[in-house]
Amino acid sequence: MKIVLLGNNQFAVSVAWGLCQLEAVREVAFVSDTASSKNRFIHAKEAAPASLRDLVEANALSASDTAISVYNSLEGLSNADVVVLLPPMGQSGFRSPQASKTTGIAFARGFVPGIQQYASDAKILVAASPANYIAAWIYQALGTGQVIGLGNGAATAHLTAAIANHIKVSVKDVMALTIGSDQETYPLPQYCRVNGIPIAQLMPDADIEHLREAVSQRCPYTTDTGYTLISHILQVVSAIVLDRNRVMSVGTRVSAGLTSVYLNVPAKVGCDGVTDIVPLALAAEQREQFKKLVAQSAADQP
Repeated sequence: MKIVLLGNNQFAVSVAWGLCQLEAVREVAFVSDTASSKNRFIHAKEAAPASLRDLVEANALSASDTAISVYNSLEGLSNADVVVLLPPMGQSGFRSPQASKTTGIAFARGFVPGIQQYASDAKILVAASPANYIAAWIYQALGTGQVIGLGNGAATAHLTAAIANHIKVSVKDVMALTIGSDQETYPLPQYCRVNGIPIAQLMPDADIEHLREAVSQRCPYTTDTGYTLISHILQVVSAIVLDRNRVMSVGTRVSAGLTSVYLNVPAKVGCDGVTDIVPLALAAEQREQFKKLVAQSAADQP
């Protein structure tokens, strides 16, 4: 498969290195918007940056046959199977809601015509913030297609690590689940388990409530950076390219009555992108929270 990374900066190189270790990835392409010099990976008369040369050499040393390509035009999107919209240069740390939306949409707007022309069948992963808002805008702009938001990785990672640390167990045995929007995140304790054992059997209710509050209070407009976002991207891409049909919480188009919005919900992800949304058994309070998520997103999203 061909994976295209949009938002060519040093962050993209780290993502590319992880992708090169997946044998099913035949090409990783860095694609720039010709109208924007800010996110261009290689400028005119510029030699390949040291990070890219290092990536190519490390790729050879690890015996990976994945090709590395750089395109300073949208034609590089041709034949892409997966397109990853990374955070643009300068989008890091706390940003106001409106600033995040304005920056993210302006960045995405430069690539949508190329996706329509060259990669209309590609799965599009939105890793820029706010992920669900941008995913909804791209879906509307394209009119169809598989668009997946990656805005829930940090909350799930935080909850998983917190459970492992509290119970003093290996993080490998912990499965955690959160749902949410760009504004709110709600952990679902009944679906959080340690090697199949519900956490309610391993910690008191007061501690579970403390974990819920800690996750819910994470700033929704803080862009995930570094290893957490890279790990989330690689998990979703590997589920697609290896057709693993993994169940994970991702930004998915959800219909509730006549309303359709993007929310972070558990979904099955494979070679066709999101194929199914996993139904949840929610308590009365959680059902009200879900209705709140839908209402907030319907008012907020394009």
